[in-house]
Amino acid sequence: MSPARLPEADLHAYVDDRLDAARRAALESALAAHPDAAARVAAYRVLGERCRAAYAPVLEEPIPAELLAAVTGKPAWRRRFARAALAVAAGTLIAIGVASYFAPPPASDIVHRAAMAHAVYAAEVQHPVEASAHGELLDWLSERLQMKVQAPDLRAAGFAFLGGRLLPGDAAAAALLMYERQNGQRVTLYWGPEFRQAQETSLRFAHGERGTRVYYWLDDECGYAVASSDLSQKELLVVALIAHEQLEK
Repeated sequence: MSPARLPEADLHAYVDDRLDAARRAALESALAAHPDAAARVAAYRVLGERCRAAYAPVLEEPIPAELLAAVTGKPAWRRRFARAALAVAAGTLIAIGVASYFAPPPASDIVHRAAMAHAVYAAEVQHPVEASAHGELLDWLSERLQMKVQAPDLRAAGFAFLGGRLLPGDAAAAALLMYERQNGQRVTLYWGPEFRQAQETSLRFAHGERGTRVYYWLDDECGYAVASSDLSQKELLVVALIAHEQLEK
């Protein structure tokens, strides 16, 4: 399977776990050669998780007593009215779900923010970070983000902590931590509390702006994104796995 663009129907069937084992294996092999399709799959998964988290409480709510009484009551006009009301309510929920499904996936926002922040600040020579004092910086960022900000140890991948800075977000402040190798290669770790969600996602890959590669994940406290324009996807995955293991333990 190696078309120029993988069928959207196959991608959705893959996300919904509706493919048989052979078809699933073939599609996974194809996704390795189609990073754009892999990014869409990741976005679809995040969107589905957010939709389930958002609408599960509504779907579990009991039917209002007034509607139940109207359905079980004897007058035919009341039964017809109640059925119509239920149909309208169901249609409204479906419409909301469809609109949310085709809306831009929330994950694309953190990928965009992390990629742009990396592109802007990682290229800086004189002032790549706002502060570099490890303990004081993390305490300051923790206070501003209203959560504990940690700097994972990436020395196993050859990266030393360089420093960080505070960034603006739409609904909350964000943070950017920067690491550097001796050869000058840099990676950044973006912290975005406004992207937190109830259901944790797995580690996902996406291409960002200006040739930046991004691995990201979301949990109930924050959205995280590891970005680099210097490393290959495989090299960045090693860094992201180290960060993910330390931050999610």
